[in-house]
Amino acid sequence: MTRAAVPTLPSNLPLADRAIGRGDLQCRPQKWGRVLLPYGFFLPAFLLVAAVSFIPLGYAIQQSFHAADYMGMGRFVGLQNYSRFLGDGQGWRNLWQAFVFVAGSVAIALPLGFALACALNRPIRFRGLFRTILILPWLVSNLVVALLWAWMLNAQFGPVAYLVSQLGGTLPNAVTSPALAMPALIIANVWHSYPLVMIFVLAALQTVPAELYEAARIDGASAWNRFKLITLPMVRNTTLVVLVLTTLHTFNNVTMVFVMTGGGPVGMTETLALRVFVEEFKYYQTGIASAAAVIIFALNLLFSVVYIRVLRGENTAKA
Repeated sequence: MTRAAVPTLPSNLPLADRAIGRGDLQCRPQKWGRVLLPYGFFLPAFLLVAAVSFIPLGYAIQQSFHAADYMGMGRFVGLQNYSRFLGDGQGWRNLWQAFVFVAGSVAIALPLGFALACALNRPIRFRGLFRTILILPWLVSNLVVALLWAWMLNAQFGPVAYLVSQLGGTLPNAVTSPALAMPALIIANVWHSYPLVMIFVLAALQTVPAELYEAARIDGASAWNRFKLITLPMVRNTTLVVLVLTTLHTFNNVTMVFVMTGGGPVGMTETLALRVFVEEFKYYQTGIASAAAVIIFALNLLFSVVYIRVLRGENTAKA
C-alpha cells in the first residue's frame, strides 16, 4: 500500500523556516475544519427553514404574477392580481380592519402584560400559583379561545349576557353585532396574548439588579422615578421584542377570526389574513390569494425592519 506524497519545501530554506512551513501545511486542514464546522451545524436548520419557508414564499410570489387557481398556474398577468385585490376597495378595507385588530390588541395586551409582570415580580404570597393561572390562556389554542369567547358573549346562553341581565340590562350578541364584533375579537385576542408579554417582561425584570433599586431608594427616588429611570430602560429591548412578536402573531391570526366571526357581520371583521384564506379555499382564486399573502409578508418584513432599526439605534446610543 503506497503512502501519499507529502509536499516538500525547498532545501535551501533555513531549518527554522522549513519547520514553520511544515507546521502550516499540517495545521491548514485543521484551520479549515474549525472555519467550516459552524456552517455544518447551521446547514440542517437552514435547509429546514428553506423547505418550509423560503421555497413556499418564492412559489407564492411567482403565483401572484400569474392567473393561478387550485388546478395550477396559468398565464403571466403581471400586477393584475394586485390591482384586482386593491382596486375594488375591499382589499384596503381588509387592511384597515387588520390594523384596527392589531392596534387594539397590542394597545391593551402590552400594558396589561407589563403590569402583571411587575406585580408578579414583587414578593407576594402565592406568587407561583398566580403565575401558573395567568399563563394558562397562552397554552390554549386559537380555536379553543374563539369557541370559548363566542360562547361567553352569546346573547342567549352566555354567562356575560346573564350577568348583564341580572343587573337589569340587555346585551346583544357581540359576535353578530356590527358595532361589537371587532371589540369582541380584540378582547378574545388580548386574553390569549397578554401571557406572552407577561412572561417576556417578567424574565427581563428578574435580571435587573436589586442593588439599583436599593441605591435609588436610599437616594430618595420615588416609586415612579424608580420605575421610569430603572425598570423601563432595563426592559426596553425585551419590550420591543415582545411588541413585534405580538404584532406579527395578531396580524397573521386567521383561526380566531374565522371561527369566532367568520369575517362578519357584513365583512366588518374580515382582516387581511382571513381574506387570503377566503380567496384561496372558498373562491379558489390562488393568484389573488397569493398577492394578498405577499402583501402580508411585505408588511411583516416592514415591522421587523423597523424593530431592528429601533433596537440597533438604542444599542448604538448606549455604546
